Amino acid sequence: MDPLSHLVTLLAPRGRMELRCLFGAAFAAPHDAIGPWRAPFHVVLRGECALWLPESRQSIALRPGSLLVLPRGAAHTLRGIAESRAVPPIRTRVGDLVDLKTNVRKPEQADIEILCGEFEFRGRRRSALLEALPDCLVVEFDQRPEFGWLQGLLRMMAHEIEQQDAGAAAIVAELSGAVFTLAVRAHLETQPEHAGVLGLMANPRLAPALAAMLESPEQPWTVESLAARCHLSRAAFARLFAQHTRTGPLELLTSLRMELASRLLALGEQDTAAIGEAVGYRSEAAFNRAFARHAGTTPGRYRRAERTAAASPV
Repeated sequence: MDPLSHLVTLLAPRGRMELRCLFGAAFAAPHDAIGPWRAPFHVVLRGECALWLPESRQSIALRPGSLLVLPRGAAHTLRGIAESRAVPPIRTRVGDLVDLKTNVRKPEQADIEILCGEFEFRGRRRSALLEALPDCLVVEFDQRPEFGWLQGLLRMMAHEIEQQDAGAAAIVAELSGAVFTLAVRAHLETQPEHAGVLGLMANPRLAPALAAMLESPEQPWTVESLAARCHLSRAAFARLFAQHTRTGPLELLTSLRMELASRLLALGEQDTAAIGEAVGYRSEAAFNRAFARHAGTTPGRYRRAERTAAASPV
């Protein structure tokens, strides 16, 4: 399995589409902060609008073919770029598949069409992948021919939502989960610089070390053995690693091990001792102490909380 697939599997995102928005040129749709373990996303299918981030006081222009993801669930407002003293109120109509929000009388009068959804990362305490992503991730999929696969997927979702043929709900639910991985892949391919695990993944000299940690977290890795995987001296490896991350190789290894342990505990298919061994701990007591430092709770309590959360509605 490639490193991005490993990291997404550890994070276990669940996606869902919630709204179809049809707006006139003047509108303002505020969204409260919902983070840190829920991430809203928006797909602009028609018209131009802007994203306003109040915390950083930043405005980002969005065009048709823009996919926007807020990995840490920041508060934000989508708004029209047309100047108007009177902004028509937004009404909500409950739908069978997704709800409709609009401020126009008829759908054909809308200047802007947006699909809105959310990714949820249940039971997380830390995520190396989320920590490596920017606060706001924008992919202009209509502007780049190589993103035809992403454009096709999002257009298919829009078609299913509009037509609501048999099976539409199941199709939209399955495709929503794939959008997160595709957005991260597009971010990797388009941005010149990356931090954290994405920086390691994008650097061919350091990528073998990250792959080794993810493929075999149970191995007794040392800085020297990880450097050897990269065909670097210990000093050169440590120096390059520090340039791309805010942590050392063994600290990252522990974080990745605890992410995997969290995933295995949530699945509930192995006992605590087996999970500890799977992530490199020969002693159950040592694993329990390491997990408590990472998650702020014991493995047993974490597992019980995950079972409770899985049994409750989203």
